[in-house]
Amino acid sequence: MKHILMLAATIMLGLSGQAFARLGQTEEQVSALFGKSIDPGTPDKEGVTTNMYKNPSGEYIALVQFQKGHSIAEAYSRADRGKLSEKEMAAFLQGNSGGKEWIKDPHKLAWERSDHRAKAWSETLSSRPTLLIQAK
Repeated sequence: MKHILMLAATIMLGLSGQAFARLGQTEEQVSALFGKSIDPGTPDKEGVTTNMYKNPSGEYIALVQFQKGHSIAEAYSRADRGKLSEKEMAAFLQGNSGGKEWIKDPHKLAWERSDHRAKAWSETLSSRPTLLIQAK
């Protein structure tokens, strides 16, 4: 899967004590965690739907991309457009670890899951420092 995420925002979710969306979850499972999408998308020509969610505290925004009914990519950013801390990024990565370890690239803000089934990286999208997590 070589889908490039085009993201303008990310799901809002609280880090402490709250559940995280995970790669592979269904749209219904993600909605059960965060509530109804605040900006539901429609499938593109490859069948990928991008939905925006936010957590109840309003601290985070996230986009989740679904293909064939399952999450294939997620992007997380702060609603205030602030930079994600290492602790915040670690929490989002842990939520998507699938019980595996994330291996950091020593030269940039990028990670690969030890099972080689997901990758993550940080970049600024639409003036928002964003953590992107994508299934491979």
